[in-house]
Amino acid sequence: MKKKIASLLLSATTAAMVLSGCGSAATETGEQDQSQEKTESEDKAETTSEDTDAASEDKAAQAIADRKAEAEKSGTYQKVVISFFDWTGRPAGLDRVNEALCAYTEETLGLDVELQIIDSAAYGDDMKLMLSSGEQVDIFSTCILGYSSSINNGYTLDLEENGMFDDYCGGIKEKVRQDYIDACRVGGVLYGTPPIKDYAIETCAVCVGQEYLDGIGYDVSKLPLSDLGYPKATWDDINEIYSQLHAKYPDKYVMAIQDNELTQGSSVDNIGGDYFGTLLDPQNSLKIEDVYASDIFKEWAQRAYDWNQAGYLSQDALTDTTGASAKVKSGSYMAMMACCKPGYKTQISGECGRDMVVFDVGESFMSSSSISSFPWCVNQNTEDPVATLQVLNALYTDSTIETLMCWGQEGKDFQVNSDGTITYADGVDANNSEYYPNVLWLMPNPYVTYVWQGDPLDLGQQISDFNDNCACKSKALGFTWDNSDYASEYTALKNAYDEFGPSVVYGFVEPEKGIADLENALKAAGLDDYMAAKQEALDAWAKENGIN
Repeated sequence: MKKKIASLLLSATTAAMVLSGCGSAATETGEQDQSQEKTESEDKAETTSEDTDAASEDKAAQAIADRKAEAEKSGTYQKVVISFFDWTGRPAGLDRVNEALCAYTEETLGLDVELQIIDSAAYGDDMKLMLSSGEQVDIFSTCILGYSSSINNGYTLDLEENGMFDDYCGGIKEKVRQDYIDACRVGGVLYGTPPIKDYAIETCAVCVGQEYLDGIGYDVSKLPLSDLGYPKATWDDINEIYSQLHAKYPDKYVMAIQDNELTQGSSVDNIGGDYFGTLLDPQNSLKIEDVYASDIFKEWAQRAYDWNQAGYLSQDALTDTTGASAKVKSGSYMAMMACCKPGYKTQISGECGRDMVVFDVGESFMSSSSISSFPWCVNQNTEDPVATLQVLNALYTDSTIETLMCWGQEGKDFQVNSDGTITYADGVDANNSEYYPNVLWLMPNPYVTYVWQGDPLDLGQQISDFNDNCACKSKALGFTWDNSDYASEYTALKNAYDEFGPSVVYGFVEPEKGIADLENALKAAGLDDYMAAKQEALDAWAKENGIN
């Protein structure tokens, strides 16, 4: 495969060598001459850059033309498969959307492009099986699957191999800031590109169905509004609401709880993408600490235990892996926890199939891995890396492709309002929609397509501003830990957590005993050594980047 790519790129490499041989002699004849030299040097560099960009565009265009010519001869278009998940499984209208997508990409890319959408509960296991067995998957989201795990398991392609990223992903480089791209490097290698999204989060949003709040007569207007415009609540407020909901609707579960209390409910920084060694005060300190021994975790464990004892939680919480929003959509649950951001009310209402009230109980936070949490990656074994990278590039730049991926087909799944926003097509709603993946935050670049009714047209700019103005940014922002030398230790820690952690998180065991059992298991699995390795890598990174 590498030889094949190398031959395709040989002419561009030769051209780059010729261009790099051009230069100008230095002069010391005074300030005016130096200024003139600088101007000429800048002009030459700019010209060189333009020539390189033009060469890349020519190569990209030629690759597409070659594929079209081959398809004309063979009668079959080469296929690229994109895999990701949603909360409710394979959409009923997926075949129809894929047909429309292929009709478009055959013309624009000389390819058939197929969306493969898997239920979130099965995505991790299914993807591991497909990626390890050789089943076709070309581009995939690492959400749930894990970015570090995907790299360690050898699933991911080096996107910059033989200059491919420069040649075929110029659109991504224009759309995504360089420091955000660099944040996805592991060991200096670029294995993925981040979805354009809210890298900052407003930690801990409690989302409750409006109909249930109306049922208990709760006046949301009595609460002050947060900076994002959501009602600002305390945990006492939430506990009061939960108590009233449980009394009014005893046949429903109050909260669809999940193992996300640290990810979505705190400003703890999960260094390296896991919680086996964290920053408890990420804005001010680079000290790696054990979160499971912290007061933060103890408070969450006690809160979940109290909710479980009060009957707010399902007794199947440990085994039911259905997404929280899907549970609320089913009508059996009334509330869930998440992270919020500008436009989140529209998003979560769509996911839950009902009008949701978003209570802001947290603060804005950007963790070290917020950018690199779940990049989009290319399968190491993809048959045609050039074609696949061109599709990856199109996911960030082509509004038609991204519209089909995010919203489906106009007139069948959605319609455009007079103000430029979109809503369900005539006769379609949240219950009978055939295509509404509910994972806009996962998509490569949802801001090149429409925004949903109720959201501002400048939502993308608001998200960008939200990122830039985040109140609490981790000092380790941009640090990515390559834990491949500690893969066995990680597995042991994960197994220890899986045995003892969920019962604590879901409130099925008294916190003091549950946490003690969890701590003993983690220590026996090598937590201290794992944390020490993280600290060493983080200290080296901080020194290299001048961060104290």
